[in-house]
Amino acid sequence: MEDSLNFYAEVRVSSFPAQRELEGMLGAILGISEPSEIDTPPEYGVMLDGYGRPASFRRDQIAPTGQERKRGDYY
Repeated sequence: MEDSLNFYAEVRVSSFPAQRELEGMLGAILGISEPSEIDTPPEYGVMLDGYGRPASFRRDQIAPTGQERKRGDYY
């Protein structure tokens, strides 16, 4: 079972075939979806450093760095 991710957790994009230029980028989780179906995993809205807008990723596309960022870094 994969570990859960919380708001403001720092993550690195590990795989994103649709936009390979995003792979390796760091960012922080600013949104987490709440799927209506129990079998549907959440998606994570990540503000990538230097990207300018949030991007949405599945859990298997991002890896936690073990660092936490602060709310004040974004709001």
